[in-house]
Amino acid sequence: MRNTWLAVAVWLCIAVPARADQPVPRVEVQGSAQDRDEKSYRAMLAGMDVFEKNRGLAPAASLRFKVFPRHAGVSMDGLVVQIVGERTGMPVPLAADQSFTLPQDANAAGADAMVRFNRQAGSLAWRADVRSPGVPANARRLGDLLLECKVAMAGDLVAYVHHPINMLITKMEDPCRTLPINLFYFADRPVFSVTLVSGNRRRILPAALLHGPAAPLMPGHEDWIFLRERVYTVKFKSLYDEGWPDDTLLQFDYMDDDT
Repeated sequence: MRNTWLAVAVWLCIAVPARADQPVPRVEVQGSAQDRDEKSYRAMLAGMDVFEKNRGLAPAASLRFKVFPRHAGVSMDGLVVQIVGERTGMPVPLAADQSFTLPQDANAAGADAMVRFNRQAGSLAWRADVRSPGVPANARRLGDLLLECKVAMAGDLVAYVHHPINMLITKMEDPCRTLPINLFYFADRPVFSVTLVSGNRRRILPAALLHGPAAPLMPGHEDWIFLRERVYTVKFKSLYDEGWPDDTLLQFDYMDDDT
């Protein structure tokens, strides 16, 4: 089967629903509400459930969701997120790095609510970001990244947005571990190289796994091209088949490290 390029990124934090006796602030968004950048609240809750069921990959980790600009000209200033349904208007606190956690609200999930930003549809790249404590700032942990993949499959957070191939793969049994797929991740800064480290074992990832393919595989569907210099991919099936453990670190050499 031809390799299929998907993407992910994740974090978890447990949030509490807003109190019912408090007024719910409304977020005013210009233009049609049907043209906002949004995801299914129910799908993202499903991703949170997958995180909890697979905590063995990253026992001490937390999960947050995060968005990135998908195109040039997308301003991240003044970004606002809320859960919006027929009878729901719940604001969601947004951190300075454009990350957030979701409260769990059964009424909103049952009403097919959406997690919506005050940006035009297609403006943002959505990710989930799983982080274990104690990981160096210039590294990511392999088990965390695999858990991000699992959350992304359930939460509709893959790079080729709503492409039929993506939707098919996400319904398969544990595609992150069983299929030879590649997953797009965003590093914090432009990446020069990535090295796998586990004890005394080290391996530099091939350059072909950095910055995405030269030409888009699914034109018009990709959400990573604008941040290409920060992109790296992980082939989980081959790495785990070769015995790299969950605690393996991916250490980043950033392009601006020597400047």
